[in-house]
Amino acid sequence: MTKRAWLGPERLRTRLLACAALIALATGTLLRLTLTLESHSSLAGLPFSLAYGAFSDFATALVLLAPLALLLWLAPERWLARPSFRHVLLALICVAVAFEAFVEYFFFEEFNARFNNIAVDYVLFPDEVVGNVFESYNVPLWTGLALAIGVLCAALVAPLHRQLACAPMSWRERLLAMGRVLVLAAASVFVLVVLPRETRANRIENEIAACGPVQLWRAFWTAELDYPLYYHTLPRQQARARAASVLGFPPPTEAELESGPESFRLQREVGAASGARSVPQVVVVIEESLGSDFVGALDGEKNCTPRLDALVPNGLLLRHLVANGNRTVRGLEGVLCSFVPLPGDSIVKRPSSQGVTTLATVFAHAGYDTAFFYGGFGVFDHMKPFALGAGYAEFVEQSDMPEEAFTTVWGAADEYIFDTLVERQLRQREQGRAFFATLLSVSNHKPYRVPEGRVEWPANTKPNRELAVRYADWSIGHYIELLHQHGLAEDTLVLVVGDHGARVYGKEEIPTHSYRIPALFLGVEPALRGQSIERLCSQIDLAPTLIELAGLRAKVPFLGVSLLGLPADGGRAFVHHNRDIGILVDDALVVLQLQHAVAFYERSGRADHDFRRVGPSVASPRLRALADDAAAVFGTAYELYQDRALDFPEQPSRAAIEPVSPR
Repeated sequence: MTKRAWLGPERLRTRLLACAALIALATGTLLRLTLTLESHSSLAGLPFSLAYGAFSDFATALVLLAPLALLLWLAPERWLARPSFRHVLLALICVAVAFEAFVEYFFFEEFNARFNNIAVDYVLFPDEVVGNVFESYNVPLWTGLALAIGVLCAALVAPLHRQLACAPMSWRERLLAMGRVLVLAAASVFVLVVLPRETRANRIENEIAACGPVQLWRAFWTAELDYPLYYHTLPRQQARARAASVLGFPPPTEAELESGPESFRLQREVGAASGARSVPQVVVVIEESLGSDFVGALDGEKNCTPRLDALVPNGLLLRHLVANGNRTVRGLEGVLCSFVPLPGDSIVKRPSSQGVTTLATVFAHAGYDTAFFYGGFGVFDHMKPFALGAGYAEFVEQSDMPEEAFTTVWGAADEYIFDTLVERQLRQREQGRAFFATLLSVSNHKPYRVPEGRVEWPANTKPNRELAVRYADWSIGHYIELLHQHGLAEDTLVLVVGDHGARVYGKEEIPTHSYRIPALFLGVEPALRGQSIERLCSQIDLAPTLIELAGLRAKVPFLGVSLLGLPADGGRAFVHHNRDIGILVDDALVVLQLQHAVAFYERSGRADHDFRRVGPSVASPRLRALADDAAAVFGTAYELYQDRALDFPEQPSRAAIEPVSPR
């Protein structure tokens, strides 16, 4: 840019842009300081977070302010000559920057992260989210505060441009200036693309250093990733053989290993031995955000589940179950599909998931009627289309609940979903038809409003997650009581499981301590009642275990294994967080990251939540072998999904899946 350009016609416009950029940089710095205090993060990493963040914010500002720059160079001089126009323009920018900072703060407070794939989902489903925001936060207060901050900031920077004249510009000068703006914006986009996503070993420090709009763009852009292009991989034949070994499948033949993608399958026989009892009704209850830290029977610090705890002596409890991820769709993917969490979107939301085998598919082929019960509307997270295309004959949602049902923006309260389910179970018994159902609860969401009189809660105390969990627990107890009252308990096998933990916390790329969830099987055989499984396990292991407990046997493409009869040691779980995936074992965690990077952690045992990071250069052969195990499993799972090899295989005969009749 020439000297004349800086001192001449462009000077006022450049000064206005500089003021806007400085406001954005100052706000970003203040937000990072606040998030450091909010997360109790070490101050040792703060200088780097501030420096890296300022650079990222500056590049982002050059991109986001490009439309404003074009407007300034196109605007008539008589507009820019008015101080009031300049003040209003800067005030609007300040309001937007302040409001976005408030949103980022509250998002970080809830999810311990900058904008990520959760934020993308919220943008795509505004009805639930907008209602949730207005019920959970004082939106008028924070909007008013953002307006006040915007007006104040505009007044403070007014002296920086008050004395500048607005000289006329020719169209040639305007076009040259706009060309420079576009070049700078394009260069900034390139810089933001190549900037490393993670620069520190501590996940929280990475989140603090990150820029919210950039993270939101990255999450949207990577919703469906080409696994081999971005992650550590093995040659196809080696990956297939290794994945089969890690997952416990029979070894593939040479022909299977060398077959084309369209003909390779991983299938296994799961279920009970011939002659085992069969159960007329099977119900999977997936509890929203029910982490192990709430469950007294799992030594949870918050101890909010007295009714669930009281059921443990009559059921089979999993003590070291780990969720696939931190989103409901990840829980559905693991529990219902017995499938590992691929990076990007869950298969519940992917476009090629029609016909994917689920628990509902297996039970439907065994002669069961199938239905999915949800208190909200099934359009959220693509749940209804997925369910109806994957074995469920019916999807019961909010519009099917009683008119008098207590509702929030997320849907009908849990007890009404359970009541609707029990009514259907009674009808199934009267008709003499076997029944498989899945219920997804909704009450454990902000703003945590629940029906009065169900659980004790101090008067004039604001509802919080603890109240919501206590109510969810009350609703589970209420459901089991109804089963006993109506004589359904002995004929119903129930699995109660969390979809994911309440929130993510921890410094690891995948903070698995916050992924621990409860799972309790009720209605099991007397020999299993009061027993617990100590083995480290995954949500993908629940479907094969349930099939065996239900007395069925089937050939399925499920990646999990039945946990019955397995030793306590030697378990594993496959986990996901944002765009990281990994394998967790008793004494280690290995994380596969974008750009083919790998992170290694060690711990003393499966009950230890204190991980120690191990540098790649000193990682042991066993850790490196675990990285290859993870690469084989995730790479093969990606291949199976892409090639539509997760459909229900042709059964040798209908007797292979034994139909049942009510007793």
